[in-house]
Amino acid sequence: MNKILSSLALMAALAVPLSASAYVLGPTSPGKWGSPEYGTGATVTWSVMGGGVSCEAAFLGCSTTALSAFLPGGFLTEIRSAFDAWSKVANIKFVQVADDGAAFNAATRSGDIRIGAHFVDGSAGTLAYSYFPPVNGLSAAGDIFMDTAERWKIGFGGNGYDVFQVVTHEIGHSLGLEHTPRTDALMNAFYTERFRGLQADDIAGARFLYGVRPIPEPSALALFGLGVVGVALRRRQAQRRAG
Repeated sequence: MNKILSSLALMAALAVPLSASAYVLGPTSPGKWGSPEYGTGATVTWSVMGGGVSCEAAFLGCSTTALSAFLPGGFLTEIRSAFDAWSKVANIKFVQVADDGAAFNAATRSGDIRIGAHFVDGSAGTLAYSYFPPVNGLSAAGDIFMDTAERWKIGFGGNGYDVFQVVTHEIGHSLGLEHTPRTDALMNAFYTERFRGLQADDIAGARFLYGVRPIPEPSALALFGLGVVGVALRRRQAQRRAG
């Protein structure tokens, strides 16, 4: 099965491998959202394009198809889960916003990452493609497009391609990661159902770019609650010893 997840044909192909790991950074500079300093967090907005939005000029006369027109029911939950997968392992916060319907790469109030779809190259070709983070055009940076000609599904098994698996991969590009040569990583160029979601190398790449997700400090109320529980346990233990 020779299905490529993201051709990135509209992007420069230069990549910068890191000696410490197999994950590969994309070519753009600074190549991440937020501060250009590696290891710093970012807040990134995203939106879903509707139908009839003008596409990349390379696809002559192209306009988008609404995701609801060809994806299985529940697809939006899968897309949200794809964003959550990255935010759970690195210091990235995703916020969904409304899409204003602006043409591709035009000035827009839509999300930093816009997700749309159109006919790309037909079945048995590219499943989806995406754009690296800034600097990259006016608003094209981060945008993701799915091929309407492919057969999509939710979960593994049967014919088609899992929405979560593909979109999670594409978000990796939108965040600044290129394809990796590792076949045990989601950022490998080829679709697989041998595992689902992010793997160790994908996580390492995300953390290199955005840092580790901070562990929230417990609130004062939560600490008070733990203290009360601790006191109660000590009283019970004392009562048992006294008896």
